[in-house]
Amino acid sequence: MKYLAEIIFGKDQVRKFHNNEPLNDFEKIINLKKYNFECRAERNAFYKGIDEAMGWLEFRVIKEFEEKDHKDKEDEDKFDYWAFIEKYYPKYYHCDTVLLSDILTRKLNGGEICEEDEEYIKDWDIRKELFEVDKELLLEAFENYFNIIYPENLNL
Repeated sequence: MKYLAEIIFGKDQVRKFHNNEPLNDFEKIINLKKYNFECRAERNAFYKGIDEAMGWLEFRVIKEFEEKDHKDKEDEDKFDYWAFIEKYYPKYYHCDTVLLSDILTRKLNGGEICEEDEEYIKDWDIRKELFEVDKELLLEAFENYFNIIYPENLNL
């Protein structure tokens, strides 16, 4: 699956975006950029990198799309809970629990993890722990989603 993102850079331009003010042609050339990513991991690494490198310069992802490859109908019907977590989990890119899930997922799939992580999880039931971690992440993401869709109305 490919990912496409449109990002606006610059404090004044991000402010304009939030205020629904149009960017001029010069701002569109300089401050509005489009990126293509081959996979979710590449996209996540890019976002993390610009967040760390450009933390002092304001930016905002204003559009993001997934381009699906030709897949079986069964794959299309599956719920991609990670896309939901990425969208609604608060502070997704700065969360140790998300990192732990990634480590456990790589371990469960036979991927490489560093020696320190290997030592840390050596006596764990990896599948069971991954289930609990992902369940916690999904629950908090759903709570955040629910509060966005149905905010508390203090006047009731």
